[in-house]
Amino acid sequence: MILRTAIVFLAVALAAPLPAEELNILFLGNSFTARHDIAGLVEQILKEGDPTVDVQVHRVIYGGQNMFKHSTYYFSQSFIEQSTLTQETINQRIMAMREFLESDIPPNPEEWNQHWSSIGKTDVPFAGIHGHITKAIKNHEALLQNNPKTKWDYVVLQSWRDVSEQPHQGYERYATNLAKIVKAQGAEAILYMTSPETQNQDPVTEPYNVASAERDTAVGLRMAKALQPKAVIPVPLAIKNIQTGNGNNPGTDLVFRYHNDGHPNQTCAFLVTNLFYAAINGKSPEGLEFNTVMETKVKDGRDPDGGKPTVVFDNEEKLYLQRMAWEAVREFLED
Repeated sequence: MILRTAIVFLAVALAAPLPAEELNILFLGNSFTARHDIAGLVEQILKEGDPTVDVQVHRVIYGGQNMFKHSTYYFSQSFIEQSTLTQETINQRIMAMREFLESDIPPNPEEWNQHWSSIGKTDVPFAGIHGHITKAIKNHEALLQNNPKTKWDYVVLQSWRDVSEQPHQGYERYATNLAKIVKAQGAEAILYMTSPETQNQDPVTEPYNVASAERDTAVGLRMAKALQPKAVIPVPLAIKNIQTGNGNNPGTDLVFRYHNDGHPNQTCAFLVTNLFYAAINGKSPEGLEFNTVMETKVKDGRDPDGGKPTVVFDNEEKLYLQRMAWEAVREFLED
């Protein structure tokens, strides 16, 4: 009787599902992360690829902002460091941001001007980010009241019109600073190269703005070698390859941004999601069932170009974009 009981208990224990492994991912970015809820799509595709992993994502998003402002004026590193951050440090950062609001001049004008100069801009007003600073203060106050102390596995650092021709400036400089904080926290960085300048809104017969694609890819490669991140999301390389087409049929009918909105469309969001999967897992997303992307900014039930906000990709287009995502990741890794 005792032996039979022990065998029954053992059988039940073996049949019980093991608890899912947690994978916590923090996304720092702007609307290029918010639109289509890229973080949510990445969570969805990673869960499909490995149902035994409990993927949880968190977003820190400021519209139109880059890693320079995330790190220097909004202290987004607080959320990277939240598992070890003291309330005293959070309060100090809140006080610093409140001081920023008291002036229309940045606390370090030389750094401010150098950053914008490195990406070809001048006379950018500091007062233009006061609204985002106010939001950052509220985000820190919420963290002060309820810090979940999440220890991240990956932190996504998004580029956005800040990849500089100058070495170690712009995105390369500030994402590197944040990546070092990520590493110090025991996590791994993911460099999300958005490449808005290469996203065509009409069919093309050759790569669109290839200089930007090559610049962004080169910066991503240099950062990858220096930082050894978990992954680089090579959007510029993937789009350039699709726009190149093949020798007999150059170009593509696929478009990657809206006409009436400067943001990626559903096709670009689908490609980006598959790039995340391929880059993180080191394998092709071909064969996954994931095939649907929904626009999150909808007016009168339509996306910015008047189309249906939800796009379901047919098998042919889905497989093509999956394959091109994997080929871009593989090419990037080979380089």
